[in-house]
Amino acid sequence: LPRSPALLLWLTGGLAIGALRATNTWDWPTYLVIGGLAVVFATWRENGRFSLATLLQSAARLALLGGLATITFWPFADHYGTAYSSVSLWPGSYTYLGNYLSIYGLFLLFVVTYLAVELRAWARGLTFHGLRRLEPHGWLLVAAPLAFLGLLVVALLRGYWIAPVVLTLLTIAGLLGLQPRLPAPRRVALILLASALGLTLAVEIVVLDGDIGRMNTVFKFYLQVWTLLSVVAGAAAVWAWPALQRRGRPVRRAWQIALGLLLFAALLYPVTATRAKWAIRMDHAAPNTLDGMAFMQTVSYNDRGQTVALAYDYDAIQWMYRHIQGSPVIVEANDGTAYRSIGSRVAIYTGLPSVVGWDWHQRQQRSTVPGWLVSNRANDVNAFYNTTSVPEALAFLARYDVAYVYAGQLEWLYYSPDGMRKFDDMVQAGYLEEVYRNRGTSIYRVLTTGDAAQAAAPAPPTARTD
Repeated sequence: LPRSPALLLWLTGGLAIGALRATNTWDWPTYLVIGGLAVVFATWRENGRFSLATLLQSAARLALLGGLATITFWPFADHYGTAYSSVSLWPGSYTYLGNYLSIYGLFLLFVVTYLAVELRAWARGLTFHGLRRLEPHGWLLVAAPLAFLGLLVVALLRGYWIAPVVLTLLTIAGLLGLQPRLPAPRRVALILLASALGLTLAVEIVVLDGDIGRMNTVFKFYLQVWTLLSVVAGAAAVWAWPALQRRGRPVRRAWQIALGLLLFAALLYPVTATRAKWAIRMDHAAPNTLDGMAFMQTVSYNDRGQTVALAYDYDAIQWMYRHIQGSPVIVEANDGTAYRSIGSRVAIYTGLPSVVGWDWHQRQQRSTVPGWLVSNRANDVNAFYNTTSVPEALAFLARYDVAYVYAGQLEWLYYSPDGMRKFDDMVQAGYLEEVYRNRGTSIYRVLTTGDAAQAAAPAPPTARTD
């Protein structure tokens, strides 16, 4: 390990930011920018003023941080491929101010209070002599407000309803951040605040290409904003509190009422959200438990005009928990692109690998390769269940190294009865062994695929619950 504290600090920073590229890529650019802002601020603070030397030193340090953040996880980046690497202008609807405030209102109360306290202190510190020094730049004092108003009008005409709040707070934070004697912790808080506010405005303007609407773009960056604002709001509350205590009773009482209402609303969310989620449960009589499978014991699923009782799948999956060892490949029904479905239910609840998962996720996660690599597997699964040809079925099992075949109500619903009945023929011929059966589900273990004898999966005990 390096003995130099400075070198160790740089390596730690580069490693921490670089790790985000592998753990949650959405965080990587945001915290790389914030890290870069921290480097620029530290360099300016070290030199005491902005100059050409400060700019060059900042550029060199930014290159060092970016290089370390890239090199530390270069093996990952070099072997990672994604088609989701570009953005475009968002053409859809924009966030309403009421929705924005319902998400960030509690944080913004502390932020606005702190900014108001700082702005008031800054204004009170202005002197006539100080204002006279601005006289040569009088044109700027006129042009800047006009430019701000023009930008605000353009943003509102575009439909960016949060722009008045975001741009106003950004402007105030920027002005306060330029104070020469502002303590470093407060300047850092303003940098984080500007980063958070900038992110909320950015997702109104651009969207990641390939996103579903702008769902991922908004929720991924809003989570980052939530983290940043929580840090800033905590510090802002501590810094603003002494000034609030010195204000008159009406002001303090109004602020306390606002805080109480926002806290109540924030604490109310888990209750109202739980009730809203409860209202759309598949079965209100399902057990109240942390067991994510418990609902299957009482719920019936409607698909293609028929009812599928999930209790049979529940019993079969519980049996698989107890008796199937290792990670053998399974095959189950593929229900295409349906988002609200029970497709891949066996793979989901057992963790066992299946021939193909949910179509859209598989395409997203393999976005740099042709889509037919996924669709071919889905087509092969459908053909396997539908075919009445035993040799074709055996070829499929061999191609994908399948160890267990799942035949539940969903499979019988999706595929031809003749194709499903071939499994009994394959049992009689010695290719499969029925290791589990209940009234709605059968599970078959692959014994051999014919020409090339497949090493059979470890034989679990046979179970029948007719």
